[in-house]
Amino acid sequence: MAICRVDTISIPVSDQNQALQFYRDVLGFEVIRDHADNQQMRWVQLVPKGAETTISLVKPFAGMEAGGVQGLVVQTHDIQLTYQELSGKGVALSEIITMMEGRFATFNDPDGNGWVLIQSTATMLA
Repeated sequence: MAICRVDTISIPVSDQNQALQFYRDVLGFEVIRDHADNQQMRWVQLVPKGAETTISLVKPFAGMEAGGVQGLVVQTHDIQLTYQELSGKGVALSEIITMMEGRFATFNDPDGNGWVLIQSTATMLA
């Protein structure tokens, strides 16, 4: 099989403009594409700085609902600093817990899509 990586994860959102503001301005993701063919079809694609896998902010389509994605994991080198920065921007995070040689906190985007912020040790990396 020739599948070699995860390219893009679709994140279903109710309002692409609101979601774009959150992911770009609060989380610091970089916009790599924001293209609309018409009022119904818009492709908004972002990437965390230095990452390969991107996200697309999509209007829900068959089998999706806004806020229906849970457990997406993003990594940081300093969870305490990132936690403080996100909290300062109004993001509600769970408390930081230590488990399986890593430190974790969770948060949601404006639609309720769930993210896990992780600072892991070298032995935890995939």
